[in-house]
Order: sequence, then C-alpha cells, then structure tokens
Amino acid sequence: MDLLSDKINKNSYVYNLIQRGEKAMIYEQIDPDENLIVGYEVFRRKIDKPKVIFGIELGEREVFPGNEDFGKWAWSISDKGRALNRFAQIETSIEDE
Repeated sequence: MDLLSDKINKNSYVYNLIQRGEKAMIYEQIDPDENLIVGYEVFRRKIDKPKVIFGIELGEREVFPGNEDFGKWAWSISDKGRALNRFAQIETSIEDE
C-alpha cells in the first residue's frame, strides 16, 4: 500500500505530517509565503482501493481529504492541542467506518 507523503503541497499550502495512527492522521498546514502555521488538518485514515484511471493502474493507497470532505471525515483546527485531542478521539473510537 502507498502511504501519504510526509510532506504534501496542495491549495498553495504545505502540509507536514505530525502523526499517523491506525485510524487517524494529522498534518500541520503552513502558509509558505509567510512561513506561518495556519492550522492542523485532522482526518480519518482512508484507504482507496486499487483501480485503473485512464489506463493507469493505481494500487491501494491512503488518500488526503478533498475540500468537500471537511466536516464529514476531516477537520481543520487552528489550535494544536484541540487538533491532537480530535486525533486521539478518532484513534480511540469504536465506531465502524
């Protein structure tokens, strides 16, 4: 399985992996122009199944949430302590996704 990179460039931000768990992930969101931490992206760890797109075979892989996923299985949190709490809540949850 392909894991998400420790560093992701998306939507003019840089995302650095803080922690990967069994059920959740947390990335630090940085504005590269200001070199400031904007917030933290906390999300349920999602695995996309293998598929073929335009003739290209993609294996099983972790996926980074899209804009439409926030509020459903991903959250943008400005405070690091609250973000770590949300991460811990997901990790210790017994709900079936």
